[in-house]
Formats: sequence, structure tokens, C-alpha cells
Amino acid sequence: MKVLVIPSWYPPYGGGFIQEQADALAEIGNEVTVLAVERISPRAVGQWLKAFLLLFFANYTLQQEGRLKVVRAQVPGLPRLPKLYAQLFSSKVSRCFFRYAKLQAYQPNVMHVHSLLWAGLAAANIKKETNTPYLVTEHRGRFVDNEYVNTGERQEMALPELVPALSGAAKVLCVSSLLMPYLRHRVESAELGVLANMVDVAHFTASDIERNKSEAFHFICVANMVPLKGHETLLNAFKQMVACGDNVHLTLVGDGWHRSYIQQHAEHLNLSKHVTFTGHLSRSDVKQYLNAADAFVLPSQYEAFGIVYIEAMSMGLPVIATNSGGAVDFVNECNGMLIESNNVDVLYIAMKKLMANINTYDQKSISEYVVSHFSKDVIAQKLNRELKIIAGQS
Repeated sequence: MKVLVIPSWYPPYGGGFIQEQADALAEIGNEVTVLAVERISPRAVGQWLKAFLLLFFANYTLQQEGRLKVVRAQVPGLPRLPKLYAQLFSSKVSRCFFRYAKLQAYQPNVMHVHSLLWAGLAAANIKKETNTPYLVTEHRGRFVDNEYVNTGERQEMALPELVPALSGAAKVLCVSSLLMPYLRHRVESAELGVLANMVDVAHFTASDIERNKSEAFHFICVANMVPLKGHETLLNAFKQMVACGDNVHLTLVGDGWHRSYIQQHAEHLNLSKHVTFTGHLSRSDVKQYLNAADAFVLPSQYEAFGIVYIEAMSMGLPVIATNSGGAVDFVNECNGMLIESNNVDVLYIAMKKLMANINTYDQKSISEYVVSHFSKDVIAQKLNRELKIIAGQS
């Protein structure tokens, strides 16, 4: 089956999970081509101007990247003009596709789109000309209209072009069940389903169950340091544990524009001896830190899916997650706790309870649950079945 993957973002600029999923489809026998259009920030003035000057040309590069053929192009980012940017992105993808299809005599059986914004708009245009069906995997939590969605994102969500992009899809797979009602609200007739993201269980392995633990009970949090991740709430709850005399340590892995504030807040709470800030880490280093921890905690205001919870669980760690995100689909009493977001006292109680009952969690069972539900083999086969049905090859 010839699968054209159209991502809204792609490595090296995020989207590693998209690349891994495309590679998994290729590994089971599909011919996978990725059409990746990179958004150039206005801050990169030279690159931005070049992308602007070439905007209406079908210029691209073609590379064989492992099992994947990758068609790459660029488009100038317009953060203050979301509607215009959506049109420019869609137009660039379409131009590159039709030129590539002509030069390579290429016709995909099906398109796999990652997020309606902006790749869904492009796929809808390509379908008009070629009648090629497309499947959408929606990752974006911004479809949930709450206080944590910023003004620019709200403007994008209101784009009228979203309706034909959504209604034109053969099916839309949400990465969590919480996304479904919000997309249903946009187009009642859309066929919706749920397919979780996959985790590299071969990397995040729990084979070494006996960890080298320090004397202190070790919590770990892996997340970008932005307000919606709940770091301030976490530090306030952790402060209560320290104040009670609990022998605990907290490692915060990640970076972001909010990091300096979070570090200052930790110092203000006199937690410097109890909290470690690692900054951004490679995947291999993240694994090592997870391996040294006793439990994972991330009190996000919202997570469309929450792949970091799954990665921690793959290592055998019990997790504390909020009930305002994708974790509601997979966190249960056997592998952790679900709590309400933005509540310091509730988080404090959950952390105390998990620490007190840590021996009731079976690390091997937690890891095996991830393998059976979120491994590459499981997710790739489910996705492949969906694509075959849409392509008429089932």
C-alpha cells in the first residue's frame, strides 16, 4: 500500500512520534512517503525571506531517510496571521505534491494526515483533485476550548476551512477520548475513533526492575516548562511533603521559557536541596533518570495524550496524572492515580498515598500493560488496518 504522510510538523522541528509511526508503517511492508513542509520563524530572517520568495514555486528536496522517502519544503511562518498562514501552508503542500507526483509518476492509495491544522487543509485540497482518501490523526489539545488555549490558537480553531477539512476525511482518529466530543461539535457527521500514540518499549524498558535507588523517595517529572504543565502546583505540593519531614527528592526534567520562574519559586520555597533541575535531556538520558526514580508525577492542566506518562509506565513506574487529559484512557488504580488539576492539596495527598503504598504497584505488570496497548507493533497494526479500510484494500 502506498501511503502519503502529511504532517503538520516533522523532525528536526518536533514530531518525532510522527516519524516513528511512519517508519513503523514502512516496516510492516507499506511504501511510505512523507511530505513535510517546515514553518520558518520570522526570527530566522534570512531563511524566512528565502521561503517567502519561493512561496509560489513547487520547490522541494527529496531524500531517502531510512525506510522513508521524505519530500521537504519550507513556508514562511506568520504567527499573527493564522488564516493566511493556513492557506499558504496548504498551497505549498499541494504544489509540492502535484510536482512530485508528476515527476515520479506517483499516486498514493491513501493519505495519513497528522492534525487538521494545517495538514488537513492540504489533504482536503489534494483530495479534490485526485479523489485520494485521507485519514486524520488529531494530536492537538487546543481543540479543547479552555482557558489554557491562547488567543492565536483560538483564532486558528475558528478557521472556517477546518469544517471541509474535517468533513472531507474518511475518518478522524483522536489520540484520546477527551478530544472526540470537541471535534464532533465541529462536524456532527464526521466518523471519529481513538488511536493512542505509540511508545518505543524497546528503549523505555523495564527489564532492570531493581533500580539503584537513593535513600530518599524519588519523584520525577518530565515536561516542557510552560505554565499549563503545572510545575508550580507540583512544587507547592512537594513543599508540604518536605515540611512534614518526608525524605523525598524531586527531579524536574525539561526546559522552556517558564523555567527561570519555576527555579526561583523552588528557591523561594527553600527546596533547593530537594529539587534537581536537569534542563533538556536526550532520550537516553531521560531513560536513565526514569530508571533511578520511584514514581512519575505530572499535574498538567491539559494533555491531549501524554506520551511521557506512557514512557514512565513502560519503565515500570506508577504515575500521578490529571483527569483533564488523555491519561483518563490508561491510568488506573493498578498503575497510578488520577487527580483533578490545579489543586495543591489533592496532589499532596496523592503523592503521600502513592509513596506509602509504593510496594502495592507491580512494576512488571505496569510495563507489560504498556507493551500490550502502546507498543510499536500494536499501534502500527491498528493504524494499518484503518488505512487499508479507507484505501479499499481490507
